[in-house]
Amino acid sequence: MSGHSDHRLWNSLSARIVLMCGLSFIIIQALAVTISAGMMKSQVEKTVLAEAVSQSQILADRIAQRLSEQNTVARDNAGAIEAAHKAGTGSRAEIVSLLGETEARFPNIYGVWMEEIPSGFDGRKDPHAPGSNAHGILNPYFMRKPDGTIDFNALEEHYGQAWFTLPMAAGTGVLTDPYVDEGSGIEMVSFAYPLVFDGRKIGVTGIDTPLDWIVTLLGNSDVIGSRTLSLLSDKMTWIANPDRAKLMKPYRDEGRGDVSQALSSRKARIIRGFHDGTQDRVLVPFVIPGFDTVWTLVVDIPETALTAPVRDNVVALVVSGAVLMMVSIAVIALISGRLIKTPFRGLLASVAELGRGDYDAAVSGTGRHDEIGLVARALDGFRASLLKARHVEAEAAEARRRHERLEKKTREEEIVRIRNIDAAITAMGAGLDRLAGGDLSFQLNDGLSSEFEPLRRNFNMSIRRLADALSEIAESGRGIGQGTADVAAGAENLARRTEQQAASLEETAAAVNEITESVGSSARQIGDAQKIGLQARDSATASSEIMHQTKEAMRRIEDSAKQIVSIVEAIDGIAFQTNILALNAGVEAARAGDAGKGFAVVAGEVRALALRCAQAARDINALVRKTTQDVQAGSRRVGDTEKALHDISGFIARISDGLNGILVAATEQSASLAEINIAVGAMDQTTQKNAAVAEQFRAASRRLTGEAEKLTGQVGRFRTPGKARMPEGRAANRILAKFTAG
Repeated sequence: MSGHSDHRLWNSLSARIVLMCGLSFIIIQALAVTISAGMMKSQVEKTVLAEAVSQSQILADRIAQRLSEQNTVARDNAGAIEAAHKAGTGSRAEIVSLLGETEARFPNIYGVWMEEIPSGFDGRKDPHAPGSNAHGILNPYFMRKPDGTIDFNALEEHYGQAWFTLPMAAGTGVLTDPYVDEGSGIEMVSFAYPLVFDGRKIGVTGIDTPLDWIVTLLGNSDVIGSRTLSLLSDKMTWIANPDRAKLMKPYRDEGRGDVSQALSSRKARIIRGFHDGTQDRVLVPFVIPGFDTVWTLVVDIPETALTAPVRDNVVALVVSGAVLMMVSIAVIALISGRLIKTPFRGLLASVAELGRGDYDAAVSGTGRHDEIGLVARALDGFRASLLKARHVEAEAAEARRRHERLEKKTREEEIVRIRNIDAAITAMGAGLDRLAGGDLSFQLNDGLSSEFEPLRRNFNMSIRRLADALSEIAESGRGIGQGTADVAAGAENLARRTEQQAASLEETAAAVNEITESVGSSARQIGDAQKIGLQARDSATASSEIMHQTKEAMRRIEDSAKQIVSIVEAIDGIAFQTNILALNAGVEAARAGDAGKGFAVVAGEVRALALRCAQAARDINALVRKTTQDVQAGSRRVGDTEKALHDISGFIARISDGLNGILVAATEQSASLAEINIAVGAMDQTTQKNAAVAEQFRAASRRLTGEAEKLTGQVGRFRTPGKARMPEGRAANRILAKFTAG
């Protein structure tokens, strides 16, 4: 019931009016909110970005003021040193004291220093003077350590650094580019001023100030809800950045051209849709007081800072509009209920009576002069028309009953005719179904109506003629299949035997070819062996001749040795006779007394010489005899060698004659085998051609068998009168069985 009530409620005119008014209010409210949001968004963005630029400018002024204060310290030091020189009170100790006092008074300064050119301060180099290094250069440096204490050193001179060369060249104070100190790793800048004594630049003084206070200042600052604040130098290098990996690195983000234009124009710029539209980047360039150096404060404003105020205003508009819309809908519902729902209730009751078929009661509201009255009067006219139509319908019902009786008779006649047509179609359909299934043995025996009986007789006659033709084709196909099978089996056996014969001939040809090559190789090897045997025989013959000549030389040496032995024996005899003569001369000299002393000495020397000659002759004789024995033994061995070489020469000659015979036989065999190989090759080629022809014949037989099988299979699909259907594929199976058996 509740569902039905809801259905009627939402289909009522008053409910639809309230719904349409509500939708209209929603659309109007949405358009108003959208237009207001667009206007507010533009205005809020201008206001927020202007406020961001203003706050960024204040933050930039704080940084510039702090740097200006530090610059003042460096400039005052330079002025104090120059004033002390003019007053004649400036000494190295005084300068060191002044710099140390400056470092102590300003705890935010990292280092205070001065560096003179050689002998520039007081015209001398004194390594032992205060603030002087080992070269006598005045270069004092006061540095604040991490624990807050002050360390003092006299450094080595650094005349090539930018903080020295720039002020010396410009003649005025400079602010160096930010850099990272090598010793401490602290990011800092230097304020440096040249020192001028009597119109001459004698050195540079300055301070080193760290930049960590800028990082701390930007990290603790908040610009329109953004804590992403960065600082760029005039060289577009990051001095401060929340991402420490970018410190002292060049600017590589999007909007590089905007940054360059902001630096050159020294005016604030805004990069909209930065970082894929999630941020707006505000660029605020500012000048460091006292220098022509421009740094840029970079502030990334999140889009939420711009959209949050617009969202809050839109929410307020939507809430207020929703409340107003609900009040308006309630008022419209009340008005529509009094002006529409109540008058239409009577009309609905009249419509319900008309729906039930009660056309006698008059429609309410026909006396009204508004649109509802017009609808009531029109509905009342419709009621009168329905009442009149009821009488007309009663008359039409009687006419319709008469027409129905006539149609019933006509329909019965049509049914009989349709049944006859259905019987004919059914019988023909059954016959065609059996014909489609290949059954030609049937007849349409049941009689049909007179108009379809000729069709049945013609159909039966066509089936009988077709069955007779197919029976004859089947008989012919079986005969063709049987003959084709026999031919195919013979072709298969012929092809198989031809292939076996071709394979055997191919193997025989290969074997004969291998034997031919082997015999030819053996003949070549025998020929090489024969050549080697002939060379060996020639060498043995030459060696035998050399041994014969050696034997003759040995014999001649033996004869010479015998002659030497005879000569040595003769010398030995002469030595013996000389010894006897010398002995006799000594005896005679002894007899002569003093007169024969000299002759006795000579006789003694001759005797001694004769004895040595005899000893030498004996040694030579022994040596010659031993040599003669060796020569005789060598002569016997040479003779034996000569005999052996002679025998070897004979053996080699016999071997050479045998190899010559084998070579002749192998040559003849190789020639015969080559002829056999040629003949076998010709037979192999002929057999291969026969095998190819047999294979073609076998393929043709198989194709013919396949065609016969198809014909038999096609005919076998039909059943003729008095015969069973031939199983499909039986002829093919029989042919394949014959091929397999063959």
